[in-house]
Amino acid sequence: MNEAIATRENSNAVRENNGSSAGRAYARRTVAPAVDIFENGDELLIVADVPGVASDGFDLSVENGTLTVNARRKRVSDESPALAREYDEVDFAAAFRIPAGIDAAGIGAETKNGTLVVRLPKAAAAKPRKVAVRSSD
Repeated sequence: MNEAIATRENSNAVRENNGSSAGRAYARRTVAPAVDIFENGDELLIVADVPGVASDGFDLSVENGTLTVNARRKRVSDESPALAREYDEVDFAAAFRIPAGIDAAGIGAETKNGTLVVRLPKAAAAKPRKVAVRSSD
C-alpha cells in the first residue's frame, strides 16, 4: 500500500514539473517499435507502429545484409511545456537481418497514420513458380 502512495506522490511531482522530473530537462529515450512481419508470394512486409513520426523523420538503410530503421519524432515545442505528461516521448530504432532471396535494391517504404510499412521484394529466383509437366508419349 505504501508503494502505491509513493508512486502516486512521484507521479504528482512529475506533473507539477510539466512532465519533467524534478525540473530537469526531459531526456529522450530510444525504443524498439512494435513490429509485425508478413510474407506472401512476392515479398516480405515489415509493419511497424511509430506514432508521431513524420515521413521526413525516418532513416532507413541497408548494409551488410541488415535493414536498419531509425525514426525520430519532432520535439514538442519548449515554448509551451506540457501541463501533464502521461507517456514518454521516444524515438524508435530496430534492425532486421535480410534473408537470402530478397532483392535489396528493390526495398521500399511508406508511412501512414503512425504505421511504417517496409516492402522487401523477393528476387525472381526466390518467388514460387509453377512447373510445367510435359508428356513424353
